[in-house]
Amino acid sequence: MNITITDKARRYLEAQGVGGSRFLRIGMAPGGCSGMTYSVAVDADLTDNDAVVFDEQGVRVVTRSSYLFLLDGLRIDYSDDLVKAGLRLSNPNASDACACGSSFSL
Repeated sequence: MNITITDKARRYLEAQGVGGSRFLRIGMAPGGCSGMTYSVAVDADLTDNDAVVFDEQGVRVVTRSSYLFLLDGLRIDYSDDLVKAGLRLSNPNASDACACGSSFSL
């Protein structure tokens, strides 16, 4: 499993409280014009269905075990542009994405 988090994203996540027992949870759900959307949240409760996919420099990323093959190669960045600031998730497994970048297909 290979996930990359840029320094800018790591600093943002730390400012949002990720660290210690708190981690970034990444999920996926049907939605958007391309079929799938990501959900991201800061969480502290691991379940039996979870897998830690990134754990470096105090930042952990967790997802459901069933998503592992879908997220391999994921790159997490942060953009502070005026129009749409926030985390940017780039997935090399996505076969298509909508023009606005809010959804993707696998």
